[in-house]
Amino acid sequence: MSVQSISSWRGVHAGSCHAWPLPADATCASVARHVFRDAVHELGLEPELLDDCVLMASELAANTLHAQVVAGAGGGGSRLASVSPDVEGEPTRSAGPAPYVARGHHAPRGQHAHRARQPSRAAAPAPVLLAAPTPPAPRPAPESQPELWLYLRGLGTRRELICKVFDSSRGWRHGAPPSTSRAPWMAVSGRGLQLVEELSSGRWGYHLTRSRLGGWGLRGKAVWFAVPAPLAHARLVDVTGLRAYTDSADVTADRASERLSARQAARELETMLDGRGFGGTVVRDDRPAHDMSILSICRGLTVWCRSGVVSLTTPAGSSHRWQYADLVEAAEQTVRHFEELDLERDLARAE
Repeated sequence: MSVQSISSWRGVHAGSCHAWPLPADATCASVARHVFRDAVHELGLEPELLDDCVLMASELAANTLHAQVVAGAGGGGSRLASVSPDVEGEPTRSAGPAPYVARGHHAPRGQHAHRARQPSRAAAPAPVLLAAPTPPAPRPAPESQPELWLYLRGLGTRRELICKVFDSSRGWRHGAPPSTSRAPWMAVSGRGLQLVEELSSGRWGYHLTRSRLGGWGLRGKAVWFAVPAPLAHARLVDVTGLRAYTDSADVTADRASERLSARQAARELETMLDGRGFGGTVVRDDRPAHDMSILSICRGLTVWCRSGVVSLTTPAGSSHRWQYADLVEAAEQTVRHFEELDLERDLARAE
């Protein structure tokens, strides 16, 4: 992951998640607009779409002011109702494309990044996992700032820009996740997530996660939207002078990720998880003869790395797959599934 200060604009690059701190006050929306516009100016977004994205980023940032109200009232962590995941592992408000099952991308830059994958259907030895690690408990943390995250997901015409805003409350001000299908659920701006719903054409959602800027593994939630970004890092001018879609950058990314072994991919993923508060709790089982590595996150939650594919299996028996180009997404979804399992345990203990 690339951690950037508010005064540092270095764009958004495939294979990395870029994160900025936002002020925990009424200026957070204007800062988010500034950060977003400067960070994505080279991604080839059409001007009208760019303006919509800037507005959506502003609304997500303004929404974090509600998190401060929840935190001040006692956290609201157990007030976050369960949500059903869709085919790509995001909550049901997501309408984004399912992840590829192909080969991927280059290693992420900066401090933290995310990678993983799964065994193919070819016969392979069953994993002999060590005793499931003790679920990582985040260390106490000081009061945090909201965070703005940007990264690219997918390749070619399916590539999209993901914008997420993190806050340190796992709950919602009104005790349940927002629903734009009923009476207005407004953020402080007066338009709130209904506006995000409209401008993103339903490509938005929310999930439990952990901070990227707090090395202590600070817990909370992220609200996000996705927009198409097929020209990102692949803009060319053809002989007619028109911009043309090209797969050249994707070919380069594919070749870079194909050179990764399962062990390398698993090591990168483990490093990313370490930066989210999982240090010393993940058990890794490398099997070089089969180019396969297995990461045991907690009982029933396992990441497989093999043949250019990341696979995450859950205690419920579901499986989520990504290519190596989407290690950032794979790691984020691993954190999300762990946090949801942990919340279920908390709620069960409270009954």
